Amino acid sequence: MRIAKYFGIAIIPLALSLTAMAKDVHQSTNEGQLVQANTVLQTKIDAKTAKVGDAVTARLVSSVHLSGGTEIPRNALLIGHIDQVQPAENNGVSTVVLTFDKAQPKDGQPIAIKSTIVGIQPSNSVFSPTDLNPQLKTEQTAASAHGYSLTSDVQGANSGVLKADGKNVHLEHGTEFEFALAPTAAGSTTTGN
Repeated sequence: MRIAKYFGIAIIPLALSLTAMAKDVHQSTNEGQLVQANTVLQTKIDAKTAKVGDAVTARLVSSVHLSGGTEIPRNALLIGHIDQVQPAENNGVSTVVLTFDKAQPKDGQPIAIKSTIVGIQPSNSVFSPTDLNPQLKTEQTAASAHGYSLTSDVQGANSGVLKADGKNVHLEHGTEFEFALAPTAAGSTTTGN
């Protein structure tokens, strides 16, 4: 009987602590919660001919619901641009840095977003579900199906960096990107990921 009494007394503070921790975690994940979005590239990207500032678009394969209730409908475009580009010279490394910072529904106003590329695949590929979290960093190796490496960080200033060793980064229309999306904070300037 005494053991049960002491056990009960010890369990109550633990339960209260766990409840408080769960509330804190729930509140922090609701502020800027990331959602997965699969897209299909609508513009060609070629490190040999691309220039800084060139527009890049990707079409959403299905609707996504951002935290805060905003819906981005299927077929909306994620609109971005090339931040940096370096073609491969003398069989060196080529680099393309991308930032996607807004979603444009067909019949609606642009939606400011924070985006991170978390996967890239040739067309007609299947993405594995990604564990999206505010600390997510992606390191996709060049041994992947498309032959380019991808580096991205949810906390970073861009959506992702693509590199190719000994050739130019060259992505065709139809290449599939997987994104982690979040709404941008009200009143903040949109700079991409």
